Amino acid sequence: MLYCLPYDHQLPESFWQIPARVYAPEAAAPRESPEVLAAVVAEEAGRHTIQVYTDHASVRLLGIFPDDGPDAFFGLWETLPDAALNQQAFAQLAAEAKRRGYRRLVGPLCFTTFHRYRLRLGAAPSWGQFDAEPVNPAYYAGLLTDSGFTPTLTFESRLLQPAVVPTVYDNKAALLAQLQQVPFEFLPLTPDVWQEHEAAIFELVQAIYGANPAYRPVSAAQFKLLYNRTYAEKLCPHTSVLLRERSTGKLVAQSFCNPNYAPLNLPATEPATFQRHYPLLPHRTLLAKTVGVHPDYRQQGLMSYLGAYGMVSFREYYDDIIFCLMRTDNFSRHFTDGFPYETAHYALYAREL
Repeated sequence: MLYCLPYDHQLPESFWQIPARVYAPEAAAPRESPEVLAAVVAEEAGRHTIQVYTDHASVRLLGIFPDDGPDAFFGLWETLPDAALNQQAFAQLAAEAKRRGYRRLVGPLCFTTFHRYRLRLGAAPSWGQFDAEPVNPAYYAGLLTDSGFTPTLTFESRLLQPAVVPTVYDNKAALLAQLQQVPFEFLPLTPDVWQEHEAAIFELVQAIYGANPAYRPVSAAQFKLLYNRTYAEKLCPHTSVLLRERSTGKLVAQSFCNPNYAPLNLPATEPATFQRHYPLLPHRTLLAKTVGVHPDYRQQGLMSYLGAYGMVSFREYYDDIIFCLMRTDNFSRHFTDGFPYETAHYALYAREL
């Protein structure tokens, strides 16, 4: 039996048990922290109405109704392949969203693109699952299609193989030569640098991603739940960087990169750190993940400079690289154009009401 439960300061215990049933036969699974997610939901309840759709056994679905904006959302959706039950859940959620006056239902998205969102589509790529990559059973996309959803935004990740790397260096040689002459300072992003610039990094992230579709700003406290010194300790200090304008001292761009720690199968209670876990990797894949430029400094080639900075140390520390989760209409995707690569695809879905 499907229940619709208004959120009342906590999520039902079954909410945290359903993923284990869903991912038991799967080769990969999302890493989920009930403590962090519970804190996020509790804070976001201040500016959203939240409902839980579940049978307490095989499906969970968070209905998210913002206090402002034209779209309602669904997030933290996990389910066994029960088409009828999912159609019932999405029909109830869509009816409630329409009753409340929203124009679309969008997801999977946990309040904002700052948190977990999107589906991975098609067969698993050769790398299986990289750190924090959206993964889900292959039947998820069909369940959404059957419930009236279609992709509204698409994304991709690109793996450049080791054999391609020398060609990339030759192609970008002129760009590498310019790095010492640009009017910006490159700050290697160590944990100490992160801590020193934490407030400015928060403001930079908000500015870079603030205009992205479905992004909603988060509080500094919510930002620090996920992005803090522990997060900085897993970053690669050789390829991660902040770009600072020399004349003003303002942070204008960022590149957060880390090794793919997923092959180590670390327990959820053991956060990855570069110092401890990088030396344990049998194959060293760099993940180029959170890379962006402040809106006031775009169209100046800074994205290419960030990429070139990462290339300086790449061959010494890594075997290959995945450019992660790029929107297919984003300019950053063009850095790897012209080179052979393997691609994984993802999508955010919407249903008109």
